Amino acid sequence: MMKKSNALSLVIDQDLAKKFQEASQKKTDIQDFVREFLVQFLSPDTKTAYIKDLKFFFDFLRSGSVAISHPSEIKSYHFQLYRDHLLGRGLSSATINRRLVCIRSFMKWAVAATLIDHNPLDTVKLPKVQTESPTVAFDDDEVVMMLNAPNITSHKGRTHKLIMVMLFHLGLRRSELTNMKRHQIVNDRDHYVLRINGKGDKIRLIPLNAVVYEEIVEYIAHLKDAGVELGPEDYLLQTELKVKNDRPMDGSTIYRVINRYARRLGINKSVSPHSCRATVISHLLDTQQTAIRDVATFAGHSNITTTERYDKRRKNLDKSAAYLVDYDLKKIMN
Repeated sequence: MMKKSNALSLVIDQDLAKKFQEASQKKTDIQDFVREFLVQFLSPDTKTAYIKDLKFFFDFLRSGSVAISHPSEIKSYHFQLYRDHLLGRGLSSATINRRLVCIRSFMKWAVAATLIDHNPLDTVKLPKVQTESPTVAFDDDEVVMMLNAPNITSHKGRTHKLIMVMLFHLGLRRSELTNMKRHQIVNDRDHYVLRINGKGDKIRLIPLNAVVYEEIVEYIAHLKDAGVELGPEDYLLQTELKVKNDRPMDGSTIYRVINRYARRLGINKSVSPHSCRATVISHLLDTQQTAIRDVATFAGHSNITTTERYDKRRKNLDKSAAYLVDYDLKKIMN
C-alpha cells in the first residue's frame, strides 16, 4: 500500500516568481545596476535625487562618447574630468560635492556587491565645501510680521498661515512639510508629536508646542467644516477645498508663499523656506537655553558642525575673544 505524502501543497505566487526571475537575469545596461543600487533606499526623495545626480554623470560621459554598461568601466579619470567640468560651470562646492558623493556611493555599493574589487574614485579629491551658507534668516520682528500676515478668513490664507507656523516653529525642510500626512501627527506619552521621515531616511519626533498644535487642529476643523475630512493617509496641506490632494503640494508653492509675503511686508532680503529653518535654529542658538546637541537632534542634523553653520543671525562680535585680551600695560610702562 502506498503511503500518503506528507508534503504540503504549495501555491506559487506568480508575481513573486516573476520578481525572482527578473532579479536573476544578467544585467546588460548601467541602468540595471542603478535600479539595484536604489533598492537600498526607502525615501522616494532620496531615490529621485540619486537618479538625477547619476543621470548627470552618465550624460556627461555620453557627451564625450563614453558609453558605460558596467560599474567596472568607470575610471578615476572619468570622475576627475566630471569634477573639473562641474567646477568650470561655477556651481557651489556643496552642489558639486553632493553630485560627486552620489557617484562615489554608487561605486561603494558596487564594491560591496562584488561587481568591482575596489573603488577607483577614492583617490580623487572632492572640492572643499564652504562653511558659510548663503541662506538668509529672518529676525524676530520679521517672523511676527510674517505669521500675522495671512488672511485666515480664506482657505488660501489659512493654508499659508499653517505653512508659516510649521516652518518657523518646527524648522522643517520643504519636502518634509509638503509630504506630511495626517497619520504623522501622533500622541506619544502625553505629548503630541510630529513623526518626520527626514533626510537620509532618518526618523525624528518633534513635539508640537501649543501654538503649532492649535493651528493644526483649527486647520483640520476648517477643512471638515468645508466637507473635507482628512484620513490617516491624506496630506495635511490641502490646496483646494473641493477635492482632496492625491499628491503632495508642489515645493515651489511653499517657496512662493514665503517669498511673496516677505516682499509684501517690505522685507528686502533674498529669503526662502530654508530661511525659516535657518531662523529657528539660529533662534535656539541665540537663546543659549538649549544644548547644541539637542538643537541638532531637533533639526535632524547628524553632525553638530552642520548645526553651527545655521547660526545666521548672531554676529558674535560682542562676544569676541579679542575683548578678553587685557595686558597690564601699566606694569610694562613701569
